[in-house]
Amino acid sequence: SDSSRQTTTPKLALELVGVQTVEELASAYGRAVARAVEEWRTGHLTPESKRLLDDLSNSDLLPVPDGFESIVEERHRVEESIPRPRHVLAIDEGSPEEQPVYVRGNHAQLGEEVNRRFLIALADEQAAITAGSGRLELAERMLDERNPLAARVIVNRVWHHLFGRGIVATPDDFGALGRLPTHPRLLDHLATWFRTEGDWSIKRLIRRLTLTKTYRMASTTVDPNAVNLDPNNDLFHSMRAKRLQGEAIRDAVLAVSGRLDRQQFGPAIPIHLTDFLQGRGRPRSGPLDGKGRRSIYLSVNRNFMSPMMQAFDAPVPMTTIGRRNVSNVPAQALMLMNDPFVQEQAVIWARAVLAETKDPDRPTRITAMFRRALGRPPTAHELSLCEEFWRDQSTLREASDPNDEHVWADLAHVIYNMKDFLFVH
Repeated sequence: SDSSRQTTTPKLALELVGVQTVEELASAYGRAVARAVEEWRTGHLTPESKRLLDDLSNSDLLPVPDGFESIVEERHRVEESIPRPRHVLAIDEGSPEEQPVYVRGNHAQLGEEVNRRFLIALADEQAAITAGSGRLELAERMLDERNPLAARVIVNRVWHHLFGRGIVATPDDFGALGRLPTHPRLLDHLATWFRTEGDWSIKRLIRRLTLTKTYRMASTTVDPNAVNLDPNNDLFHSMRAKRLQGEAIRDAVLAVSGRLDRQQFGPAIPIHLTDFLQGRGRPRSGPLDGKGRRSIYLSVNRNFMSPMMQAFDAPVPMTTIGRRNVSNVPAQALMLMNDPFVQEQAVIWARAVLAETKDPDRPTRITAMFRRALGRPPTAHELSLCEEFWRDQSTLREASDPNDEHVWADLAHVIYNMKDFLFVH
């Protein structure tokens, strides 16, 4: 039945009208195939018959004539070498339509008809759009030199991601309900540079901001009067301490354990679904560590969000959001202590530590772990606490071997939970 649906052409469809039995169906197909073969033999193959023969050949329903085996094999080889087409969502121009105003948002109460145009709040006088849907004109007017808003918005968003707070603290709202910029002249200067010298390059903008003295400041306040004058650090008298986002924390866990796959591109990896994630339309579960891929390659399902990402304030994928919530709550510590992914990576890291450091000296191994996870050696107090913890866990687990991986995994798990692992100062 599937083959008959695939190979039905208009002429054949007419012949199938009134068919009642399998024998009549076979006879109708036989006549169509014989007609197509005769057209091919005489050199008068119609497009309809060509399509029928192609479909039958692709479905291996057409016998290969003697002497044509090599040609068919060559055809299959060429077809297999052709990449499969990729389908993407796209927008195409349709018939231009004018939109009436919905009075108070009611679609049943129509007001005056409005011509296609840019927002009148930003541009009162504008030429009428006479051809096409107006999408191209909309893009051009958004990026027009007389409209600085687009450049201001993107510059402010990049600043927000680098400094923890935008020059305008409400990156999604530059209107009357949004916050006023703390440094309006700086915002205009950067927006002008971004449009002219920066050539709208986000990479060049990031480079310029990260090379500034402001970006290189420490998060500790040097001048005690600055806290009194600027208690919320709105004027950026010091760098804000930033908690890593959930995706970055997961990637850091994988990087420290040595499990991170740095390969670029590729298909999305389904997230791991625990037994508690149940519901209608439950997708298939992926591996616990996501095959080691970076978090950007993990699939996102609106109804089955990753518990770890949710604990660390990942936004729901229902809409766009310019500024994430940043919290520091007990659920995050509980997630790092109990999540099976973090526990698994602690064991993998412990095995790597035991394999890399041949010297069984505990301080040497602990120092190596701190350097790998935090980029610095432990303080004397931290080293003392870690050694005490190691001894307590060895006693608790009744482990006499100094290379017991379970004890070192417990210590790795503790380091994953340190504030310095989660926060950037």
